[in-house]
Amino acid sequence: MQAGGARLSPAANDAVQVVNNFMAALVGGQLEAARQLMTPDAVVIANGHVLGERDAYIDGAAKGDAAALRTVQRDLLRRDVKVGADVGWVLSEKRVRAAGATEGPSEVVIETMLLAKTPAGWKITHIHWSGRRA
Repeated sequence: MQAGGARLSPAANDAVQVVNNFMAALVGGQLEAARQLMTPDAVVIANGHVLGERDAYIDGAAKGDAAALRTVQRDLLRRDVKVGADVGWVLSEKRVRAAGATEGPSEVVIETMLLAKTPAGWKITHIHWSGRRA
């Protein structure tokens, strides 16, 4: 587990990079790039709703998520990472608020991404987002 500024193993760094690249692709509307970072059977869940497996999510709800994410500021509050030989997870806690706002309403989003080691490197197999008012 990683907390604060603890050093990560190379494998954990690779898993975190996949998560960061996925979120950057999603925010940037680069949905095909995001798709390539997921396994075909990856499942996406948000606030108790199954948004679908990879292709259903990318071809559907991801478009709205990408548009919404471009209008907010996301600050990483905490990140924990654990990886084994073939599986790993990245747990992120983020504060989300209107872009450019330093005060006012915000939400804390918990993001859990499970990853599997494939011949092509780490791939996301499951995403779960849930939020609460901060």
